[in-house]
Amino acid sequence: MDFYIGDKVSFLNEKGGGTITAINNKFIVTVTTSDGFDIPYLKAELVLVEKAPQPIEEPKIISAEKKYSEKELKESLFQKYVKPTTPKKSKPHVKREIIEIDLHIEELVDNIKGMSNFQIVTTQLSAFQSALNKAIEKKAGSLIVIHGVGNGVLKNEICSIVRNDYHLKFQDASLIKYGKGATEVFIS
Repeated sequence: MDFYIGDKVSFLNEKGGGTITAINNKFIVTVTTSDGFDIPYLKAELVLVEKAPQPIEEPKIISAEKKYSEKELKESLFQKYVKPTTPKKSKPHVKREIIEIDLHIEELVDNIKGMSNFQIVTTQLSAFQSALNKAIEKKAGSLIVIHGVGNGVLKNEICSIVRNDYHLKFQDASLIKYGKGATEVFIS
């Protein structure tokens, strides 16, 4: 919107208003407030209350440097738009639960006699998915999956499920605590 010197305006985002006394540039005008202060405002933040009877003269753009130094203009706009913040009280850090599951088949079933390799891996994967779903439901921090070293079939399947089905991040679990046969899946 085009403003002219003499237009009466109110402020869009704050109380009060005033009269336009200068057109600083394409975007900023100077408003003399009802308190008598000359303050630069963005045109977009002004609402026309009353048009000047007629433009006193063609609005002329005056350089911001002529009326205000660049530093004064920046300080004024900074004070207007940057609200002082009070430090927020930080929430106490909630340590997320770390859940562990040991997928060694001896930990999952009482007797493995007669189980084929396929049945063993299927049982382990079922236990893993159940534990992962519970960890997600509980909003745990992570799930430590102890799968053992073996030939890597179980680990590869677990990583594939986590990556492709759940889209979660994972990495080898702590070498010191779990050795080489564990993976940590990050839930949140």
